[in-house]
Amino acid sequence: MVITLTGENTFALGTELRRLTADFTKQHGDLALERLDGQETEPARITESLAAPPFLAARKMVVLRTPGADKRFAEQAEHILGEVPTTTDAILVEPKLDKRLSYYRFLKRKTDFREFPELDPGGLARWLANEAAARGGKLSPADARYLVERVGPDQQRLANELEKLLLYDPSISRRSIDELTEAAPQSTVFQLLEAAFTGNSRRALDLYAEQRALRVEPPQIVAML
Repeated sequence: MVITLTGENTFALGTELRRLTADFTKQHGDLALERLDGQETEPARITESLAAPPFLAARKMVVLRTPGADKRFAEQAEHILGEVPTTTDAILVEPKLDKRLSYYRFLKRKTDFREFPELDPGGLARWLANEAAARGGKLSPADARYLVERVGPDQQRLANELEKLLLYDPSISRRSIDELTEAAPQSTVFQLLEAAFTGNSRRALDLYAEQRALRVEPPQIVAML
């Protein structure tokens, strides 16, 4: 089996890669897992690794990070991956693929292609609410959206903040969000801009004061606006 992991959402891509490798090593052991950096490994070495039988295990897994960075591999990918034996699982980690290339079209057509795009604020809020529920907690859609607005769109940071909030109280509230998280300057500036354009001067002034309390200088605020 050949799996392709791609997309600019490095958090989701990394999470999926860790899940796949953890499930595999739990069943077949650490010695059955091999990792190769495609930018530093010759295509011949990659071919050899993929073709080699498992060692002291029923199966083996080879993780190839950005092998397409080497033009030679990209050009030979159909032949190299077509020869992968049934006892080997190959995972290609290609965060940035050029959709104009035949390499991209081949991977999408012939491999288990899993794409992880960046989430918009609404998608991040839904992910937070679902993740909280999966961990036995509770986070309303409105409070999840508030957390995204307060912390910013970095999914790794949101995951860290969610873990902290759940440890404090599984029922996450806006109050606990305010107490345990720090507002990201950039996300708050966007709120400031929205308040200013909608004529909510009091809200705009409150947000400006919050920015100054976070030691964000006026030229930085103007630049972000």
